[in-house]
Amino acid sequence: MSLIRPEARKHLDRWRECIAAAAIIAVGIWLGTQTTGLAWWLAVALISFGLFAFYAGLQRARIRPRSGGRGLIELDEGALRYMTGEGGMVVSLPEVVRIEIETTGEGPFVDDLFWLWVTPEGTARIPASAAGSEKMVDALAGFPGARYEQVIVASASTEPRLFIVWQKDRLLVH
Repeated sequence: MSLIRPEARKHLDRWRECIAAAAIIAVGIWLGTQTTGLAWWLAVALISFGLFAFYAGLQRARIRPRSGGRGLIELDEGALRYMTGEGGMVVSLPEVVRIEIETTGEGPFVDDLFWLWVTPEGTARIPASAAGSEKMVDALAGFPGARYEQVIVASASTEPRLFIVWQKDRLLVH
């Protein structure tokens, strides 16, 4: 039996990276005020790492999670795999030329947000509510200049729209 309500646990899980990063920053600040020399530089490194981790966690926590959709998503060795009972698809990440998010405006109780992974062979349309969908956000780390802010805005969208997250060899205007 847990002492934390399921709703509170779900909320804490969403923000766990920020909480852990804040703890690292606090340890770094405490160490920095108590020591000098090499230990002080360690404190500076802890604080710097904590700030970076907090920012990354904040970006991830601001994306509204979805669940209960069809399929399973796996990410490994440069490939994103989406599997369902009827089959599936594999997206080779080095071949991706564009990443978009499509919102249908039908949510929140149906699949209303889809990731579009565009390659020269075609477009993989993957629901954001599939199990393991957070791995699609993880996959963005391999795409320099990916616009995480677009993912955050798309996750909160209630109208039909297309959001460009990343595009190969083209400067995206903010």
